[in-house]
Amino acid sequence: MSSGAAELIVILGALAIVIAVAVRKVPQRKTLAFIGGSLIVGGTLFGGLAWAGVSGIWNFEPGPDPTADPLFTVVFLSTSDTDRTELSETITPDGHTITYALTDENMDGLGDVNLDVRVANVNVGSSDDTWRFTAEIVMVTQVAQNGAIVNLTSYNQLWSVDWTLSDIGSPTLSSLEGDKAVSTDWKTGMADQLNIDLYMSPTNCGSLTDDLPGLVDFKVGGIDLHLKLTESYA
Repeated sequence: MSSGAAELIVILGALAIVIAVAVRKVPQRKTLAFIGGSLIVGGTLFGGLAWAGVSGIWNFEPGPDPTADPLFTVVFLSTSDTDRTELSETITPDGHTITYALTDENMDGLGDVNLDVRVANVNVGSSDDTWRFTAEIVMVTQVAQNGAIVNLTSYNQLWSVDWTLSDIGSPTLSSLEGDKAVSTDWKTGMADQLNIDLYMSPTNCGSLTDDLPGLVDFKVGGIDLHLKLTESYA
């Protein structure tokens, strides 16, 4: 049953009760006829108005849907870098995956990956509306017997990473929730550069092979980003 039909039944039921009370002293046959006629008239009236789309106190249709989750465009920038000499740096056309190829020697000594990400707020709203923005690490490759390729901190509870925004007049990363960086003052239409500085484990990165590339997955502004580290001898 639709919500409109249910509402009509409730209204007609209430109308019948009122009529029954009003005519409780009228002989039974006349009462039944009166109630039946009233229900027909009431049903015709409310049904006709609803069909015609006339609004009023009986219009219980819900209002517009709430605003969707915040929307951001997010892409890796070619200014991203590592602290070693790479054979190549490749960014996919959608800007969501960056791949570094390093020799075995340079992979063994990898200690820092510095990622630059361009973030733009594409939500629809006034220029003073603010939106929640989050960035977090969601997966890191684990090397058997050694651990993750990204270092841990805070008694091995959190990833060793720095999140910073670089533009003048930028929003603020006002708080950290575990491994998540949070901004609550990102205004409509504002763009900024997010820097993700990962402190890597040279020992664990040295255990990466052709068959075991290094992967770090992020969720930035609701978008999945991926860092890939591969060994190459080309």
